[in-house]
Amino acid sequence: MKYSITYKDALKLVKEYKDFNFSKTEYMLSGYKVVTFSYFLCEFKHFNAPLKELPKIKGYDMRGVTFVFNKDGSLFKRFLMLSKFFNLDQVENTQYNIVKDKKIKSITEKEDGSLIAFMYLPDDTIFAKTIGSFNNEQSVAAMKILNKGGKLRTFISAMLYKGYTPLFEYVSWDNRIVLKYSKPELRLIGIRNNKNGEFIPGFKVENPECQVAKEVTNVTLDNLIEKSKVEEDREGWVVEFEDGQMIKIKTDWYFNLHGIRTTNIFREDFVIRNYLEEKLDDVISQLDEKEDEDAFKFVDRVKLAVDAKIKDIDKHVVKLKKVYKKEYDSTWHYYAKFNNKEPYFGLSVIAIQRPNEYNKRKIEFVINKTKHLKKAKFFVDKWSGTNDESINKWNK
Repeated sequence: MKYSITYKDALKLVKEYKDFNFSKTEYMLSGYKVVTFSYFLCEFKHFNAPLKELPKIKGYDMRGVTFVFNKDGSLFKRFLMLSKFFNLDQVENTQYNIVKDKKIKSITEKEDGSLIAFMYLPDDTIFAKTIGSFNNEQSVAAMKILNKGGKLRTFISAMLYKGYTPLFEYVSWDNRIVLKYSKPELRLIGIRNNKNGEFIPGFKVENPECQVAKEVTNVTLDNLIEKSKVEEDREGWVVEFEDGQMIKIKTDWYFNLHGIRTTNIFREDFVIRNYLEEKLDDVISQLDEKEDEDAFKFVDRVKLAVDAKIKDIDKHVVKLKKVYKKEYDSTWHYYAKFNNKEPYFGLSVIAIQRPNEYNKRKIEFVINKTKHLKKAKFFVDKWSGTNDESINKWNK
């Protein structure tokens, strides 16, 4: 039987990785506790074998999985989003020689927007969420579309009560990454069975009552690879095989337009930004493991520096949060007065007042510190083999 993440397993992953690679966030929505999990700066090993002593546990569904609780504390529902999947040739189980003979189940054109899932509370209130948030601009925009009512709302309600999580790409003229869209719109990617984890592409769902991500037919994997070299004005495709494995194939046009090419791979600032924005997958997929061994070593060194910096930030912020609660009894005035010169004080304010924004602001902090190449080089030199003097400089 295929493994399916449980609440207890998700908590084990968060505990094992000290709320770093895997994390959880708790919310109260209309009086109900909602717990959502996510991942940060993870590699293949974190998804495939995150716990050595418990090999059955996988981390693929930690991206956005959400647990809704009744008011008595019992679990009401688990809602799954999309499992983590990788580019062709990116990791060991997506190498061409491994997948080339697999039977293709479906191919979907990849949309260029934000992943949106709809879920509901025990009182039947429907809410929208991205991977990590309920109240960002994309979630709010998705709810505006839902609240117009009509057949789309009826469809979403029906899918939810049948035990599925409806998954959409929110696209609009102001939310595009590369491609252009004329108006805000929800495009159905597919639905996820919350009991067994099965994913059903949008074009196989009956009466979706909205635009659906396009199906690609009558092509082989080799055809698709060739198309990726010449096609323009599209990001790429998602391929699902009969065994349930999914992979991404992106176009050269997308890589060129998005600035994701190996000419930048030896720039510290470029690698730092793409690593923190979780776009490094696309960079790595363009490299050859043997021919570009020096590039892999360079990237690993940059990642080591970033990980060290992020962990240092988290360590100091956790300490400041404890100071705020224990020494100042959560009294904001005195905490701010006597601690505003401490390293990462500003980030501690975010962690205390707006915890759902903390990771985003932490990422912005590091990117801002390293947005110029000279500063990025200094950052990597120091944080890939830190000493006390350099740490003190960077903490200021």
